[in-house]
Amino acid sequence: MRIAICPSLVHFRGLARHFLALTAGDRSLRFGRVINDVDLVAYVEALFVRAETVFVVVEPARDIAGAVHVEFTDRGANLGLSVSAAARGQGIGTLLLERAARFAGSRCVSTLFVRNLGSNMPLRRLARRIGMKVACAPDSWTTQLERPVESDGAIVGESLAGRITLADYSLRSWRDSRPAFDPWCVDPLEPMPS
Repeated sequence: MRIAICPSLVHFRGLARHFLALTAGDRSLRFGRVINDVDLVAYVEALFVRAETVFVVVEPARDIAGAVHVEFTDRGANLGLSVSAAARGQGIGTLLLERAARFAGSRCVSTLFVRNLGSNMPLRRLARRIGMKVACAPDSWTTQLERPVESDGAIVGESLAGRITLADYSLRSWRDSRPAFDPWCVDPLEPMPS
């Protein structure tokens, strides 16, 4: 059985190797830009120095197969998720995203912001599959809120993740400028306005 754990200093090199093995495209999706190797190692160092919230899945060979970083802010949280190319399709991304959603929910955070979500179709599909709402801004003029649906077309309901929205980072400034009423905190069982 796989579990998501908080890494310790023992995992430092493994976490650095995980990020260094990401392709340029994967780095762009994960970090919002193609980050160089020196900056990647500095990022991993900062995770341990600041005691950031990170969960990893360690495979039996002691390799880190996936990592999720949740950085809490005043009105939400930033999320970064990566799964090594060799470990994709094995449920690791699902495990990590569910863990991050439960953790965010325990801190009363309902919105997780992800860089480049609009171009990250696999992450959007994964989020919808576990019952998250997905908000993307395909361009600066429109906002699209995708509701999770089951195969029969019914809206997914009762899961904890159904109360969490995975939102494109570009929507953060729009959301932060809104008044106290929070349009992102919608009961997943209520029908969406047309």
